[in-house]
Amino acid sequence: MARPGQPLIGIPFDEDGGAGVRYFADEGEADAVRSSRGIRRLIGTWSDMNWDETLEALERIRHENIPTPPITDL
Repeated sequence: MARPGQPLIGIPFDEDGGAGVRYFADEGEADAVRSSRGIRRLIGTWSDMNWDETLEALERIRHENIPTPPITDL
């Protein structure tokens, strides 16, 4: 429950083809919803990929590129 004058945190969402905003008075609750939604979205984005092939491709890219030299001048 929000107290009068207390700011609300709005988090946009898209579920079942509809967009909306959920509001939270507690920052911890908003962070929990935001992080869990982000993880679900990320997993959904990668769900069609073969993980073994993806890992092999990332390792290949890492080994094909030379490391960035140390930064000494700032």
